[in-house]
Amino acid sequence: MRKSIIGLVLLLMVAVPVFADEVYTFQKQGYGFIEDNSVGSLAGGVGLFEPNQTLNPPFDFDYVGYDVTWVIMDMEITNFIDAGVYHFIDFAGGTIGVYEDASFNLDYGTVPADGIATGTDGTLALSGGITTGSMVFNAMDGTGTFSAGCVFTGGTRFGELPGGTPMQEWMIFDGLTTDEITEVPGGYHTRWAGRIYTTDTVATEKTSMSSVRALY
Repeated sequence: MRKSIIGLVLLLMVAVPVFADEVYTFQKQGYGFIEDNSVGSLAGGVGLFEPNQTLNPPFDFDYVGYDVTWVIMDMEITNFIDAGVYHFIDFAGGTIGVYEDASFNLDYGTVPADGIATGTDGTLALSGGITTGSMVFNAMDGTGTFSAGCVFTGGTRFGELPGGTPMQEWMIFDGLTTDEITEVPGGYHTRWAGRIYTTDTVATEKTSMSSVRALY
């Protein structure tokens, strides 16, 4: 697939969380992939939770004894819009898993299957599904955003999520850059830098592109 097809752009106006004490956040980084820009193609990502969680995580993983990896798979493209420089992709479905791996063997390899294989080693700490997602990108400057809904439903750490019952409603938000302007392993298409955060107690507001870039 042409690299330019995977270039992603930050929207001039996007909805981002209004962070407050009651917002729980996992910071993460990694790499994304997409099979093709056609309806029915699949997409996902692989990466790590950041050891230095400065944005109010719901509980503490052991980042000394474990790699804490995340894997998103099987998001299906339901819509692709080519609007000149700007391109928009909608997704439905998919899965998310968070793993604690004492072997520290995450290897992105040369194809996403390599990263998935090592990223899913260890104990499944959190598991769930992706509801809907979207990407917006610009093939010219190669930056963009990905956002999706996430519902955790299980895993060994599921009971540690806050609330009377484990909090399940989350959002995934990432700033993205392509392999044409940043180092991305072969076989992947974008670097993801962002967070997974709760949204049920906090509203969203509009912000400028420069404000979104400042988050990273």
